[in-house]
Amino acid sequence: MNDDRLLSVLRALGAQELPLAGDNAIRARLETAWVTSARRAAGAPFGLRRLTPVLAALVLMLSFGGAALGAGADSPLWETRVALEAGGALLRFSADDRVAYLLELVRSRTEEAARQEVLGNSGAAAKARAAASSAVIQLNGSLPQIGTDLVAPTSSPTPAPSSTPSAVPAVRPTDAPAALASPTPTPASTVTRAPATVPAPTTAPVIATPLPTEPFHSPSPTPLPSASAKQTTTITGTVHESSGAAISDACITTSPTIPTSATSCIVKTTNGSYGFSATITPGQTITLYASWTSATGANFVGSTTASATVPTTVMPAILLTPRR
Repeated sequence: MNDDRLLSVLRALGAQELPLAGDNAIRARLETAWVTSARRAAGAPFGLRRLTPVLAALVLMLSFGGAALGAGADSPLWETRVALEAGGALLRFSADDRVAYLLELVRSRTEEAARQEVLGNSGAAAKARAAASSAVIQLNGSLPQIGTDLVAPTSSPTPAPSSTPSAVPAVRPTDAPAALASPTPTPASTVTRAPATVPAPTTAPVIATPLPTEPFHSPSPTPLPSASAKQTTTITGTVHESSGAAISDACITTSPTIPTSATSCIVKTTNGSYGFSATITPGQTITLYASWTSATGANFVGSTTASATVPTTVMPAILLTPRR
């Protein structure tokens, strides 16, 4: 085919009118796709605008909760922190988890009270102690009770010397008053007078009664309650290994000898925490021992010592070391 013939064929095709059905179908599909894409682009910002207030409120609540949980007893958010922590206790469905959580609350609130005392904020320290006592009240049904002293007190109280009141000197009966003595007769007057009628006395003369000669004794003073009276306290603490991991099922006793059975343990740790109630004398020294056997059969021991306080005694952490 030569060039002239090709040009003639192209001119013939250009002069013919092609059908528009295919073009219209393609145009309709493009328009539909364009409109759908535009609607999607317009709907995305609207949905984001609806979620923005919800996300902002959620972020604000999380920030407020984090600030409240870190508030001290001298902060206006302290009551909010106590309420959030009380709600956290209700979310512990396991009894062991709840006891461990409450023991941690007692420890942290007692430490907060001590910190406020050091800073001189007595009011804030009182609020922290009240919050710790509230957590102790929730633990009353979960803590083991010990009715005897853990250790003997470091020093026996010395009774205050009783002062014996001095005896009142004996009072001796005095002589009869001069007014009651017989009057001295006076010589009769030279003038004679008619005797006056003296009325008879209607009452007997009063005679002084002598006081008793026995010494006077004052009544014995009522003894005041002793400052060393035994009281009930909640003792809490933690047990860790050398790596810092919390130890569960560690046996807590008052004897350095490793127990041979679970019956000789006062209590066993749960998630590294323990707690029990005991009758103590405030200020006495308490020493506790912890022992634990690993899965490989190795024995680990540790101990801690602190002075007893009421209503809670927070013991220093026990660090377990291999038994030699």
